[in-house]
Amino acid sequence: MSKRIDVEMEEVSCPFCGRAEYRLLHRENPFEMVKCSSCQFIYLNPRPTGDALLRFYQGYLPEEESSVEAWQKMMESIFRNAANLIEQYKKRGRLLDVGVGFGFFLSEMKGRGWEVLGVEISQKAIDYARDVLGLTVQEGPLEKAGFSESEFDVVSGFYVIEHLPRPMEFLQECYRILKPGGLLLLRYPHTTPIKNLLRFFGIENRLYDLPAHLSDFSHEMIQQCLEKAGFKEWNHLIGGYTLPREPGKKIASSVFGTLSEALFYLSGKRFLLPGVSKTVLAFKG
Repeated sequence: MSKRIDVEMEEVSCPFCGRAEYRLLHRENPFEMVKCSSCQFIYLNPRPTGDALLRFYQGYLPEEESSVEAWQKMMESIFRNAANLIEQYKKRGRLLDVGVGFGFFLSEMKGRGWEVLGVEISQKAIDYARDVLGLTVQEGPLEKAGFSESEFDVVSGFYVIEHLPRPMEFLQECYRILKPGGLLLLRYPHTTPIKNLLRFFGIENRLYDLPAHLSDFSHEMIQQCLEKAGFKEWNHLIGGYTLPREPGKKIASSVFGTLSEALFYLSGKRFLLPGVSKTVLAFKG
């Protein structure tokens, strides 16, 4: 869903450790993904300024009704799997979804009897979630929402953390607003292994979706971030796969998703195939 846009850029230090030294990892002209020389965190540098990002995300999601329906179909198995996972640990309660998009996950959880609330920065997504699905959604980033400490039983975020300029502040805020024993569920992509493979074969691509994605997380890096934010336990799994509308992407997603799920379970839930999206559950002690 990458858009070619002119944006104001700024040089930044590592979002995880704060160091300034890095090396170039991949280039998707005119943007560059770099790797921190200290902690190995992968991030976009330079990146759009905060104001430029807010303007960009107002036009990031599709507007056509057919595209919204395609988005719902693409994500419905992911949302259903996530809902089932959550209910293995929590039997109803208060749930916050961060970056709700059009609100389909919130609608799923509301239908299961949960008390739900969302935050989102895209106005057209907010309008759809409120007017079409009848959901309560606040406008703005999580850090400015003003929630109380220990307010939610569950916080969720689907394909959100890779878009955030300050992912550690986001995780720390999730920890703060969760009740003791509360659950954080995140779904995130891991693109770098596929980029490395395609570069080996000389195949040009724009898989990072720059400048929309500001970071790329391995499951090891996600675990380090969660630990630094205060979470004491976490559980990684594949958690299903998306079904894009385009035939080629749908086939690739189905093949790699099925393969990754099979390898995960055949390994006794120990092997996570690099390069595929993953779900992590983290708990507040």
